Parts: sequence; structure tokens; C-alpha cells
Amino acid sequence: MGTLGNSSLLDRMKIGYFASSKISSLSVLPTLDWAAEMASRQDVAIVSGFHSKMEREVLDFLLRGKCGIVCVLARSIYKKIPKKYREAYNAGRVLFMAPVNTSANRASRHLCQQRNEYVASLSDQLVFSSLTPDSSLYELMESNQSQTFL
Repeated sequence: MGTLGNSSLLDRMKIGYFASSKISSLSVLPTLDWAAEMASRQDVAIVSGFHSKMEREVLDFLLRGKCGIVCVLARSIYKKIPKKYREAYNAGRVLFMAPVNTSANRASRHLCQQRNEYVASLSDQLVFSSLTPDSSLYELMESNQSQTFL
């Protein structure tokens, strides 16, 4: 497993965040309200792949805040810190993890599924945005007990 960043973030309360690629407009505001609340907390680390559009929106809120951010990649670890992460990374608020042993520079569907399972296993609590039974995340949501649905 590859890591890059502040591994002490794993000692905090870890909240795994997932959002489907198809989001109901009714879940957008509650999700962004939740993201703003989490961003203001220094005692938590939000764990996600930050891959879907809504997950990236949440990431933008988190990067402006104080919380820890654990970005679990479904690809090889970054060789250079992406610009959007640099300020938070330099402040010790970011950890990148690549739990899947791969040299791929792009995420495949299979690697994303493995990443999502890892995020769920690493997290103390899970938060899901706008899932439907046909979402690839639905089975993951049903198989986990400590969860919130936005």
C-alpha cells in the first residue's frame, strides 16, 4: 500500500463519504450543509475516493476547512501533489492512500470497487448521498451498519 501525507489523520474519527454518480437534486443542499459542518471540525478525517461529481463538490468544501482529508485512490499514488490539495497538504491535513497494488494511472471500475470497500473498512462511520437500488454503491450501503443517508 502506498501512502503520501499525514498518516496521523488515521488516529482521528474517520467518516467515509460516498456519493453516487447520479445525484437527486433534493440531496444536494443537505450534502453541502453536512460538508460545511464537517469542514469546520478538527477532530475528524473524511475518507473518500472523491471521484464522483458530488464527492468532488464536498472535497472543495473540506479543503477550505479544518478537518482531515484521507483521499483513497483507485490508482497508483501521486508522484506530485495536485495543485488543489497543496495548501491543505502543506498544513498536514491530507493523506493520500493507494490500497490497491497497481501501477495504473487511471481508475477502472474494478479498482474503484476495491477502493470503496477499503474506504468502508477503514471508516468508523459511513455517509451516503442520494443512492438508488441501481447504484453500484447500494450493496455497500446495505452491508454496513454505522451509516447516515443524506
